[in-house]
Amino acid sequence: MKNNLFRITLLGIAMTMILAACASPTPTPALVAVQPTITVASGRLLFSRFIEATHTFTGMFVSQTNGSDEITIPLPGSEGGGRWSRSGTQIAVMRVLADKRIGTAIIAPDGTVLRVLEIPDVTLNVSCTVWSRDDTRLACEAWDDIDSSRNGIYTVRASDGGDLQRLTTPPAGKHDLPGDYSSAGQFVFKRHSGDEGPGPLMLVDANGGEPQLLYDGPMEDPGRFSPDGLSVVTSTNGSLEVTNLDGKVLHEIAIAGSYLFGPVWSPDGTRIAFSLGTGGPFADIYTSLPDGTDRQQVTQTADNEIGVDWGVDIR
Repeated sequence: MKNNLFRITLLGIAMTMILAACASPTPTPALVAVQPTITVASGRLLFSRFIEATHTFTGMFVSQTNGSDEITIPLPGSEGGGRWSRSGTQIAVMRVLADKRIGTAIIAPDGTVLRVLEIPDVTLNVSCTVWSRDDTRLACEAWDDIDSSRNGIYTVRASDGGDLQRLTTPPAGKHDLPGDYSSAGQFVFKRHSGDEGPGPLMLVDANGGEPQLLYDGPMEDPGRFSPDGLSVVTSTNGSLEVTNLDGKVLHEIAIAGSYLFGPVWSPDGTRIAFSLGTGGPFADIYTSLPDGTDRQQVTQTADNEIGVDWGVDIR
């Protein structure tokens, strides 16, 4: 069911009292039905449905955090995996440009294309989906099909794609996958081999500098900062991990027989959302507390639901 995410507060307890009287008994009062109050976590979830066998997206969707009010977001191209702006008014998503390079489209929550970012370079592919904390810039995975030494993470203006600045330069044979900006001006990313391989998490100043190792392990996600900037949530080998900025694991969330991946924080930092698959590449979206307790199922379909992002509610 799609309405699993709630907290039930008991408003009262109906009590039956039998009073004895000498002349005639007092009738027993009828039980009063008490309706529970259901609270839904604030914000909106953005996620995609994906066919693993063909590596194609079937759509992008927005719902309430309990799975209700799901709507389809028209994609500006064949790619999904978009991310909310911090304001919750825009979504950045990958798009194939007219010259067949990979670029970025900025769309409204109803799918209206607001703008397609220009690439101020003639050979780079620049996919920008990671918003800065003030929404003025986007971090991008960039690569050159001819010159691999140009591969790395770059940043651009979110308004038009201009002011291209290089943030990281991976070693030969490595790739850097953008993760997230922190509220303290840091940037987390994954440095890996191959197209989608695991790798360690790295930290770098958001204005540039030498990256430092955050966590040396086979991490599968590039990391997302908690709103206070003090911890990072990621995944490895089918389990979720929350680490502090010293690389100490604060929470590990594992479920026997299931594969967990793609975790993100709620805007207020009280919960996380993630994909959970059991018995094949068919994941549903769940939320929980950061330690894995109070797990609530959001979607329940035969599709593979991935790339979840948790945005603020602007209604």
